[in-house]
Amino acid sequence: MRYLFCVLAMLTVSACNFNVTPTFYVRDIQDVVADKQPIEIPIFLKLPASDVDSCNSEIGQVLGILRNYGMNGTLQSCSLDEDNFFALANVEFSATVFYSQTSQAQAFDGIIGLIVEEGDDGVFYLNLQANPKLPNALNDIENALFFATVDASQVGFVVTLNNDTRRAITLNIYDSFVNGIATDYDAFELGPRSELEIRASDVGANLFFNRGWFGVADLKL
Repeated sequence: MRYLFCVLAMLTVSACNFNVTPTFYVRDIQDVVADKQPIEIPIFLKLPASDVDSCNSEIGQVLGILRNYGMNGTLQSCSLDEDNFFALANVEFSATVFYSQTSQAQAFDGIIGLIVEEGDDGVFYLNLQANPKLPNALNDIENALFFATVDASQVGFVVTLNNDTRRAITLNIYDSFVNGIATDYDAFELGPRSELEIRASDVGANLFFNRGWFGVADLKL
């Protein structure tokens, strides 16, 4: 998993940081728990490329390989960043909200998944997981393309939880920055029609790369 970021930063230089920024909704989590069926949601990523002229070709090859493993992405556009230094591809992927009785899911279609693990006493654990097929896809990408590898410390994970219900929910959040404030473990109230931004710590990011997932929060529904 240490090469996961290569698919997100093809042909970029080591100084370029990158954030994965999915938004998940409480109502989707409730529906997944009730129906035990996964839900696919869109996730939009800005992927660095070597230059605007090469962007379509470079990102197209990566998307083609991922598509062979059931992880579909659509290139929306290519442009320069705000500093006119990097070329950026705007790509739509899917993420999966998935019910599981364990901390991981064995298979899902999104490039990442929010695993909803059922615990005791009505508690549900939310874990961010990489698609289990991604390591094999990355091997194919490495064999087919030339690109720079970037270590896990350059990847940020910023998960937004949106409470699109009419009642407040209390979440226990671990080892993260919550709306910019560092916390080791604390309870946060997520009011109706509001959201929390949870930026994983370096520990969480390293767990994602080393074992494939990290814990985001737990809550009672």
